[in-house]
Amino acid sequence: MLELEEIIEKHGEYLYHLSFLYVKDRQLAEEVTQDTLMKYIVHRTNFRGDSSIKTYLTRILINCCHDKLRKRKRKTILNQILFFRKSEPSIEKMYVQKEVYETLKDSVLALPLHYREVIILFYYEEFEVNEIANLLDVSPNTIRTRLRRARELLKTNDSLEDMYDALGGEFYEGI
Repeated sequence: MLELEEIIEKHGEYLYHLSFLYVKDRQLAEEVTQDTLMKYIVHRTNFRGDSSIKTYLTRILINCCHDKLRKRKRKTILNQILFFRKSEPSIEKMYVQKEVYETLKDSVLALPLHYREVIILFYYEEFEVNEIANLLDVSPNTIRTRLRRARELLKTNDSLEDMYDALGGEFYEGI
């Protein structure tokens, strides 16, 4: 059981954060995280070691999220995601950055799931295209196409473009 405690300590917060980005609900994210860990406990002998334990847990989590989203009828809005900045900008710039961030967050969350998940995995979780392809069980070219189409959908948001220009063409570190 020591191994399991180490896995929970090392990957628990990551799994919760990722599930939260998928389901957009704190309570449901906790449930998905618990389901993921329980599925790992029950089926840990099936882990062949072909990938890292983080990748294996991520695959289980994505499947659990998809299951929950299929069953869930109503959608909720993501309350907050915290990103840390290296230096403190001026009050005006912080306000504009917050507005840009909120608009970007809302735009990403409004994307269809297959576009939203590749944006989250690529930009927020910093997975490589090939890793995402393995996680989602599709080809790397499909992931590249989804990323391109998701970016195109985000570029069509005029309010994002206006705010981006107001910042002088720079977003803060976390976006």
